[in-house]
Amino acid sequence: LVVTFILLFVTSISYGAEFPQKDIRLVVPFEPGGAGDTTSRIIVEAANEILDGRKISVVNRSGGGGIVGQTFVSRARADGYTILAMTNSVITNPTLKGASYSIDDFEPIAIYNFDPDVIAVAADSTLTNVADLIATAKKREPNMVTAGIATAHHMVGLAIEQNTDLTFNYLPVRGFGNQLQTVMGNHVDGGFWPLGEAASHARGGSIRILAIASEIRDPGFPDVPTFQESGLGVTVWATFRGWAVPAGTPDDAVNFLSDLLAEVHASPEDRRKMEAAGYKPVYQDAQEFQKAIAEYKNLTSTVIAAHGLGN
Repeated sequence: LVVTFILLFVTSISYGAEFPQKDIRLVVPFEPGGAGDTTSRIIVEAANEILDGRKISVVNRSGGGGIVGQTFVSRARADGYTILAMTNSVITNPTLKGASYSIDDFEPIAIYNFDPDVIAVAADSTLTNVADLIATAKKREPNMVTAGIATAHHMVGLAIEQNTDLTFNYLPVRGFGNQLQTVMGNHVDGGFWPLGEAASHARGGSIRILAIASEIRDPGFPDVPTFQESGLGVTVWATFRGWAVPAGTPDDAVNFLSDLLAEVHASPEDRRKMEAAGYKPVYQDAQEFQKAIAEYKNLTSTVIAAHGLGN
């Protein structure tokens, strides 16, 4: 009886304690230095200033275009102490790469960044605009570097193919630094990248952005046309970045993490650092996150079907 009472007492303390009771790990399923890693570290730096006595640590678990880290989180204990740095590839990896999880294995927390895709080339490339790229494509398939098959940046190329008579040859390269060197060295014709990764290098003069997949021209690059203006048949194509936890995570942990991201977004210093790195900060809660997931799933499903992809 005494043992039973002690167990009940300890259990009530455990479940009644406020979240978090220990440090949290944020799993980034990509190489260090890329957009997912860079934005995660900016967010975590601000979050750790807010947390009292606890901290969030960034853990890189790359491989398989995100599958390694995403699988790890999907199988983690649903207690709020393991967070996924979630991007669009969670949606397409099960269909295109046979990942063991599904989108339903994750509980979205909030989105902190939307990042439109771009077509980028080396600064000294003979391709000075999209018209040059199209002219090349009429002779041969342009070689385009991407972060991996089934990533949002591969899918935008497929979306262009679906809506035009262009075709590309895709070269998946791990790590943005390696991709950047491949483009700068003119080992490929160009790359499909998120604007956030390309922006600082375009401003620095090492690459040139030919077009941006946003509805209107980006204020930071007013002379760069949109995909639609360039005749690529795609209006908007963007990577979302946010937090998710394993499905079944208690509401108190989900709500705490959502509120934490909202507080981070409200920080002028966080917004300054995000913008300085080339990433537009946003905050969209779990309901809006679910909507973005549904929209991207619908968008990519037509592309996947049109190209006969998937398992």
